[in-house]
Amino acid sequence: MCEPGDNALVPQPGFPLCLPICQNLGVELKYYDLDPENDFDIKLDTIENQIDEKTKFILVINPSNPCGSVFSKEHMKEIIALSEKHQIPIVADEIYYGFSYDENKPFYSFPEVDTKIPIITMGAISKIYGVPGWRLGWIIVHNRGGYFDDILAKMKTISMIWLHPCSLIQHALIKILKEVGFFL
Repeated sequence: MCEPGDNALVPQPGFPLCLPICQNLGVELKYYDLDPENDFDIKLDTIENQIDEKTKFILVINPSNPCGSVFSKEHMKEIIALSEKHQIPIVADEIYYGFSYDENKPFYSFPEVDTKIPIITMGAISKIYGVPGWRLGWIIVHNRGGYFDDILAKMKTISMIWLHPCSLIQHALIKILKEVGFFL
């Protein structure tokens, strides 16, 4: 999604591995703030103040790691409106898909909330099923308006690298993904 010299917006606090990955690729990280006084919602002005012509995406971690918060549908709509206003896609880290510690604040996936903007979502079975070490995840590309056509072509090339989980995971995977609704 990025070339050397581009930038990406990531939450602070957030997942620390973003920094060395971006440094290795020559991509600048710009941090936006989460508000601990407001359930760790995003301080939207800190996103807007960081956006420039080299901004390629906004990484949103929901449910939050390390904060444990879950965004309300209303807050997600505000984030989406900002993304749409600046025509910058969202990369939604939903590794903790479905987790919520507050029954009054259910989890919603970004593609459920908006059907117009380009979104990439990421998930993994290790968190959903509490099987650390299984290291099996996925990326779902919501290629609205063909925005991600080039990226999909590059992803297809990368996916040809022969990586495979152990046979236990391979056997369980289809049932697991059916249960979480990824296969109809």
